[in-house]
Amino acid sequence: MKYLPVFVPLFLATFLSQTTAAQTLKVPKPLHTVEVKNNLYMIMGEGGNGNVAAYVTVEGVVLVDDMFDRNHDDILKQVASITNQPIRYVLNTHQHDDHAGGNFRMKDMALIIAHDNVYANLSNIKEPYYRDIPGLPIGLPRITFSKDMTLHLGGKEVRVAYFGRGHTSGDAVIYFPELKVIHTGDLYLSFDTPRIPGYQPSAERPGAFIYIDYVQGGSFLQWTKTLDKVLELDFDIVIPGHGPISTREKLVKFRANLETMRDRIMGMVRGGASKQDIVRTFEVDYGWKSTGCPPSPPTGGCLQYQQMDALIDELRR
Repeated sequence: MKYLPVFVPLFLATFLSQTTAAQTLKVPKPLHTVEVKNNLYMIMGEGGNGNVAAYVTVEGVVLVDDMFDRNHDDILKQVASITNQPIRYVLNTHQHDDHAGGNFRMKDMALIIAHDNVYANLSNIKEPYYRDIPGLPIGLPRITFSKDMTLHLGGKEVRVAYFGRGHTSGDAVIYFPELKVIHTGDLYLSFDTPRIPGYQPSAERPGAFIYIDYVQGGSFLQWTKTLDKVLELDFDIVIPGHGPISTREKLVKFRANLETMRDRIMGMVRGGASKQDIVRTFEVDYGWKSTGCPPSPPTGGCLQYQQMDALIDELRR
């Protein structure tokens, strides 16, 4: 009994530490895989996950993005269900956790490639930046590029290109020329509507549910120009950053809706509308959540609202 006063504090400290870790740990939801075309697959899951592409060749697999860290094991299972070839390359479309959060656990089994700005953004993360699980180690890309590069593996060609700013400053588009398929990352989302209770899209107010990450170099003004360059590629099928497999025609419509929405908001900004009016317009007409959102810290679902000052400032110029 004389050891009890020492034992109890130690037990409580251990219990509280384990309880905190359990509360922080996020349980991954199941993933599933669909074939896009001729040995190119899309791995997808919960809405918050970025879509992963897996291109299978006789010499290995090229993976585009790797979701959250918590999805790592399931991604490996999904790849193993379609091939016994190892993952050779991981191409990051950009640096956000839902697309590149698995880098740290992938880095010892595959070569990670991303744009120069992805490396810079991950090396010096600026706030507000939403981390899925704060404190997890970051996996930096091993190879970076400034404009474009081409991979050749197992007789297959994969092109990686940077066309400019949009969602971030490092958005890469992955092009599979033989298949006429692209992976856009979050430069394009194929969700029909954002997942905000009560929101109803309006044909009279066409728009796009997007997130411009200004602290990571994103640009509302440049986004459509970047998509114009993407549309110069010869493709029919689109693997979006989120949502179901899509088409060139739907990407064209997305680009037009984005421009219409941006020009309307820009007119409001330059016409002297208040931030409150602009925020309300985004929420009611376009489904960008603001009600209940704190100004900080970075909060999932509220990131657009939390960078609204930067958006207004860009459109005012």
